[in-house]
Amino acid sequence: MIKKIDHLGIAVNDLDDALRMYKRAYNLEPIKIETLKDKKVRIAFIPLGEVLIELLEPTESGKGRIGIFLKENGEGFHHIALRVEDIETATDRLKKLKIPIDKAPRAGAHESKIVFIDPKFTLNVLTELVEREGEVIGNDL
Repeated sequence: MIKKIDHLGIAVNDLDDALRMYKRAYNLEPIKIETLKDKKVRIAFIPLGEVLIELLEPTESGKGRIGIFLKENGEGFHHIALRVEDIETATDRLKKLKIPIDKAPRAGAHESKIVFIDPKFTLNVLTELVEREGEVIGNDL
């Protein structure tokens, strides 16, 4: 079911400032930046070995999942994403086990399909399952 850790999601107030910090402190740079207007979030993907660091900035303060998270918790770790081969099969399996999960997979960043497991079940860690056609590749930054 689980193939690997896909990414670690980190909520930030200012994506550009966060990217400068990752460059200065760790010499890490994003390979892709995209905006999901319907989710009110701007995302940068930073590769680190086989795992991505996903920096998430709300496009409207206090709005969307990330804006609300920042308002309630401040900047920091938001979620862990686990790569699955078939998200529909994984979702159905968890539902049969009565594990609280989103009703159905939905579109995520970089043409992925995602679902979230309720953090009350996963030891207070928001967990995302993600299915991708391939690896995240860069865009013209």
